[in-house]
Amino acid sequence: MKRAEGNFLMAFKTRKFYASQLFKPATIAKAIDEAATQGHRLYRVVQELPFDLSETAAAQELEIWLDSEQFHYIWRPTLIEQDPLRIATVTEYPELEISW
Repeated sequence: MKRAEGNFLMAFKTRKFYASQLFKPATIAKAIDEAATQGHRLYRVVQELPFDLSETAAAQELEIWLDSEQFHYIWRPTLIEQDPLRIATVTEYPELEISW
């Protein structure tokens, strides 16, 4: 295995683990309930790390759960805060917004 392949696999595993923790249906259901009791009609899953997790298995499983519970959702672009001293190649990533 070459270094690039190993690094790709490490990044893939890290993103997969992060998505599995972030998109747990029970955790999302609790957050939605809390937002609704405060009068809100939407909940945005805020990521601490700027990764596109929309194609992960955990995100797709959550989408299936959201559909079964008749929630509406969309992946909205989130801008990455730019460092003025460095040029970024990616300027945004999607975050999940759920509404009811």
